[in-house]
Amino acid sequence: MKVLFLVLCVLGVYGETPDYFPKCRRSDPQIEKCILEGVEAMRPYLNKGIPEVNIPAVDPFVVPTLKLDRTAPNLRLKATIRHAKAFGGSAFKIEKLKVNLNNKYAAEVKITIPKLMVVADYDVHGSRLLTLDINGKGRIRGNFTGIAVVAKGVGKLTQKDGVDYILADRVVAKVRVTHAQVAVDDSERPVAATSAAAFFNASPGVVLDILSPLIDETCATVAKAFINKVLGSIPIKDVLLDD
Repeated sequence: MKVLFLVLCVLGVYGETPDYFPKCRRSDPQIEKCILEGVEAMRPYLNKGIPEVNIPAVDPFVVPTLKLDRTAPNLRLKATIRHAKAFGGSAFKIEKLKVNLNNKYAAEVKITIPKLMVVADYDVHGSRLLTLDINGKGRIRGNFTGIAVVAKGVGKLTQKDGVDYILADRVVAKVRVTHAQVAVDDSERPVAATSAAAFFNASPGVVLDILSPLIDETCATVAKAFINKVLGSIPIKDVLLDD
């Protein structure tokens, strides 16, 4: 998710932005190549972030607060996640990129990340996975390997003080994880939390399949928020260069 908004935001930003940003033109028949070269030029700076254009640090990538509320077959989840940090995202690889600027602003990207280590505080109440009670409060740590994200985004034009900007109107994502293991330190129900972690670690594929729609939605929501945080501060004339 963290890389999706970077790709959508490097369509040629220039001016007061750093010199290493790409300068891509709307009419460039190889605009995908220009963007990919721009991402690689930015890579050394991503760990600490690029404050000039509101790009936060990628490694670790921080999500201060996230609320989850979903009811589906085999799942009822109400949770608040705080102080989430993901380590390892800077090793991302863009496997595929497609951009469409013909009367619309659309992009599709496939990204792989070898490994992510995630830590977060959680507060879960009134929740169940299959027949397993997963209520409690504490800290969770997870190791996830073989991550693949396919994301699509569509933008729209908006005006602010007479200046045109482009914002993400819709973002959808599909996230797949090859393997995962978790450890839980629960301050309210330590025995139940240990049992829940053991259940997950014994069958991570089963649990991830159940959680897949929630993971996809959460990835898209976080990506859209950060895309708009960046693009909301950059006039479109500074994002896409006309001939």
